Amino acid sequence: MGKRGTVVIPSKLRKKLGLTDGCMLLVSEDDGCVRLRLAKVLNPDLESEMRLRLAQRLLSGAQDLGEYFVAMEEVRRMGFDPDEIPHERYSEGKSTNP
Repeated sequence: MGKRGTVVIPSKLRKKLGLTDGCMLLVSEDDGCVRLRLAKVLNPDLESEMRLRLAQRLLSGAQDLGEYFVAMEEVRRMGFDPDEIPHERYSEGKSTNP
């Protein structure tokens, strides 16, 4: 496990279980063991909407320019173009609407 709690799942196991980038996992504790389960998404449109809201929160919540750039990269990793996400843009210590 990495410093920030990152856990690596070996590629053979990821392939066997069908885990891909962006999969949602449920984490629980069971009798002293950590348990990971693939979350089943009942409504793909709902998952997309949740990801969009998360992208908006990341971008709008930046407290400084550095955080804003980090948020932009994370939003890109999520598969969105930050310029296409409606959000409060960081600008010299204050947020502005696009």
